[in-house]
Amino acid sequence: MRLPDHTPVSAEAARAIAERHGLGTGAFARLPDTGIINAIYLLGEEFVLRVPRDGPGHVAQARREAIAAPAARAAGVRTPRLLVFDDAGDLLPVPYLIYERVRGETLGLLDLEPGATPGVWRELGRDLALLHTGVRADGPAGQLLRPGGSPADPRALAEERAADGWFTGLEARWLIAWLDRLAPAALAPVPPRFLHQDVQATNVMVGARAREYRAILDWGCAGWGDPAWDFFGMPLRAAPFMLEGHRAVAPLDGDEGAEARIVWRHLQLVLEVLPRGAAPDLSWGERPLAWLLEALRFFLDAPGGRWREAGP
Repeated sequence: MRLPDHTPVSAEAARAIAERHGLGTGAFARLPDTGIINAIYLLGEEFVLRVPRDGPGHVAQARREAIAAPAARAAGVRTPRLLVFDDAGDLLPVPYLIYERVRGETLGLLDLEPGATPGVWRELGRDLALLHTGVRADGPAGQLLRPGGSPADPRALAEERAADGWFTGLEARWLIAWLDRLAPAALAPVPPRFLHQDVQATNVMVGARAREYRAILDWGCAGWGDPAWDFFGMPLRAAPFMLEGHRAVAPLDGDEGAEARIVWRHLQLVLEVLPRGAAPDLSWGERPLAWLLEALRFFLDAPGGRWREAGP
């Protein structure tokens, strides 16, 4: 996966940005990369600057984020307040965003098993419920409602991956039989809801000591679709906690098939992204082999109820 270079941000440009928006002239420092789209900087102690890579798709995500983040916050989602979206192009060649800082740690950098922080995942599920039920298509986020094709059928993808040599027809037939059982629930129509669409642990902030849930970040992939799609990007073992939290606020549309749709989505994206191969230096949420191994771990633990019915 080839990406454009990160947009350079000099100390002089950072000072000019801070001065333009009345943010003072505190320390300027780049934070560790946790995603592949933006570089993140501290502006003083209270503000965070997000600068996308200099490519059309990355710039489009910054514009999407400027619409999605305020809409999510207005719905009650715990996400930092967006202070600035500047696309003038005179200080940097790309648009940039400035947020209030959320103090804490990035969950994805802690390398914890999902069972170590069940409360974080439940609270994240509650926020997703607020997002899915609280953002309306007739509001500002309706700008992000665009007609488009349906995601690829993973059964066709299984055949393609077998033809490509990732596995044989034997494994493809097994996968397709599993997917055939999931298909009635997975393909049942549900109303489109507003989605984060990148709910991975590197976009979740937790308290530094108690590791309680603080916020969800990074709205550059937000859009509309099946709310079950927001249960991908984190280990599948976290999904039951998230679903529990979501249902405490509101059931998913077509809730009786939610588990099957979540598993379908995991398999779909594994098969879609598998040709990416090894992904060194990227987060867990960017590594398709990790997703596949996680699904195996989840079902080897013999989950009960609808999860068992959605298994192979």
